[in-house]
Amino acid sequence: MKSEGKGLSLFALTMIAIGSTIGSGIFETPSSIAGKVPDPLTIILLWVAGGIVSLIGALIFAELGSRFPKAGGVYSYLNTAYGPLPAFLYGWVLLTVVSSGTIASLCVLFAKYTHEFFGFAENQQHWLAIATIAVLTLFNTFSLKSSEWFANIGTVLKMVGIFLLLSLALFLGEKHILGDATIAAFVPTKEGGLAGAFVGVLWSYTGWHYASFVAGDARNPKRNIPLAMLFGALVVSLIYVLCNLGYMKVLGIGEIQSSKALAVEAMDTIIPGAGQFIGLLIAVSVFACAGLYILATPRVINQMAVEGVFFSIFKKNHPRFGVPLNAIVLQSVWAMLLVFVWGKFEALYTYVTITEWFFLMLACIGIFIIRKKHGSASDGFKTPLYPVLPVLFIAIIAWFVYKNATSDDPSAYFGLIAIPVGIAFYYVFKMRKSVPSKE
Repeated sequence: MKSEGKGLSLFALTMIAIGSTIGSGIFETPSSIAGKVPDPLTIILLWVAGGIVSLIGALIFAELGSRFPKAGGVYSYLNTAYGPLPAFLYGWVLLTVVSSGTIASLCVLFAKYTHEFFGFAENQQHWLAIATIAVLTLFNTFSLKSSEWFANIGTVLKMVGIFLLLSLALFLGEKHILGDATIAAFVPTKEGGLAGAFVGVLWSYTGWHYASFVAGDARNPKRNIPLAMLFGALVVSLIYVLCNLGYMKVLGIGEIQSSKALAVEAMDTIIPGAGQFIGLLIAVSVFACAGLYILATPRVINQMAVEGVFFSIFKKNHPRFGVPLNAIVLQSVWAMLLVFVWGKFEALYTYVTITEWFFLMLACIGIFIIRKKHGSASDGFKTPLYPVLPVLFIAIIAWFVYKNATSDDPSAYFGLIAIPVGIAFYYVFKMRKSVPSKE
């Protein structure tokens, strides 16, 4: 049903950008960030920095999205700039690390907050996480319209709940924000330091570019894809900074560091017993966010298969619903496997974040190559302050990847190992294609 596939509006695309970003990060990562950089001022500045980096990235990707308004997003940009191998590697790590790892981590977190409601024992949470992946996979095979409806409703409800928490925390919280801040905290003494703390920040901000993955299903993609990424990055940045200020209005830095469920404890502090509502909000939030990843990212695998760099079985769409069913199932099965292999939320998001931002950096480097090949776009969006903003973005992400890849935390660099494995797989697949089949 191709006509249905052309119906994603600007609002729906913006909801995908926001909903793919606001999942678990703002509820879970502030505690670990405070553990590495235990200073209110530095924490807020890190979240501001994450927002600035995301906005710069969105401005660069807005030009790329305007130039190449087709499905595939980062995959298409890398393919245009560098050729098939780097593009294939992005699709490969998206499947094996980034998207599947994100789905696994979100569903693990969903199981954490709902295991008692569903009657699962704590040591059986991985089964609930796997069941959640299966349910979301089935839901995303119905149709694009049902997925769009799911994205819009889930994201709007999540935003309403977050703004409720923000309002209560900022207006009823009694602590002095940044009262104990010290400039000395810019030299962190905790393991991981600024780069380690920035993992949680960038994990929380990742997702604004996912609107570009469904460009082939969008209305007026040349205009709406760039706008959706920019609006998404702006809204998320504002929400994250305000949420952290709200936490600090309610809880001290020591309480934030030691918290096991930060948003729940903050709400319970404001209104005793109300933490259960936020716990439900978190469950709905991560459930909807995982659904968006299952909706958006199989389009990249589908695009790879269409271009002949992946198995042809994954280029087929469902004859009735028009979704890339085989690619969706492949991704979901791999995510289930990661739940078994890893099973820990913190390890999953750390190993996902380094790899994903490495490829976002490569895509932004590609804008120089694309402009050299094709010149400055005569119409559509243009990155402001070019080349200053792209150089700044590349420098920040290069520092971030290097510091974490050379750290003592194996989960920080484990995802990067998928790159050489993907190179070997690419050439095996290429040789397999070059061998004529025997009829």
